[in-house]
Amino acid sequence: MVKWNSKRKKYLHLILMFSLMIMISSSISAQSQAGRTTADFLLIGIGAKSAGMGGAYTAISGGADAAYWNPAGLTSVEAGEVLFGHFNWYQDISLEHGSFAKKLNESMAMAVSITYLNYGTIKRYGLNGEPIAGDISVYDWSGALSLGYALSDNLSVGFTSKYVNQTIDDLSGSAFAADIGFKYIAQKFAIAGYMGNFGSKMKFNEIEENLPATARLGVSFYPFSQSFVTAIEAEKKVEGNIVIRQGVEYNFNEQYFLRTGYNHFVDEFDRGFISSLSFGAGVEFNSATLDYAFTTSDSYTNESLHRFSLMFKFGD
Repeated sequence: MVKWNSKRKKYLHLILMFSLMIMISSSISAQSQAGRTTADFLLIGIGAKSAGMGGAYTAISGGADAAYWNPAGLTSVEAGEVLFGHFNWYQDISLEHGSFAKKLNESMAMAVSITYLNYGTIKRYGLNGEPIAGDISVYDWSGALSLGYALSDNLSVGFTSKYVNQTIDDLSGSAFAADIGFKYIAQKFAIAGYMGNFGSKMKFNEIEENLPATARLGVSFYPFSQSFVTAIEAEKKVEGNIVIRQGVEYNFNEQYFLRTGYNHFVDEFDRGFISSLSFGAGVEFNSATLDYAFTTSDSYTNESLHRFSLMFKFGD
């Protein structure tokens, strides 16, 4: 009994330390809201499942999608998973994502992932507005390597190292960043924290800008059974505002899924209720799962978005 109490105290200390780090980040950002960031595509949530739940996913992610949401969740991978995600924005802008996750042993799992944002075709013009032959190539992308490690049956931690690049024609900028996370799972709930996109500045020639560093703290509950889960979390951008995200999911026979979510943007008083809603559904076919999400007014584009993702499980 003494040994278990000692371990439990150690785990609680880790959680409290991580929560303190999040509060410190929030305190720093509250003193300066005027900062600018670049590579904001890093904040675009990955996967239709999470989008259907309003992005309240830090304490739920437990597969290949954990490479983005919380690398500590990778320890839930049973053998191996592959995730593909896609959605279109306005004016031919599209985002593609792929993640591969594999369990290494009983305590550790890893993932590699890539995100690519294509801005479509942009015509080339001269200084006087005259058209010039050829198109301008504009895109953003990031590649990441993630590791999740289980400290016990209940507590896991994770780390991600990523390379970020933005390209506009012959001008290119790059940076390196890191994410860290933890996840504590109990019988009826889970609590998780995440800090991401902390790293070097993005440099374009002589211009340098910060990456969109952010912190999230979330809780998920199973109030009735494993068929129904609800989650709530707070997200704080180091150089931005607070968002409270809420989501629920109901599954029938662990094969058919219905989801909905709501985002509360604390400092956006003119944002309507309907524009903060999201809806989603999913179906599992043996080792494959297809998910869909509809967001009525995406926070990054103010456009309604349709998202799709496909996940495959493999191995024993």
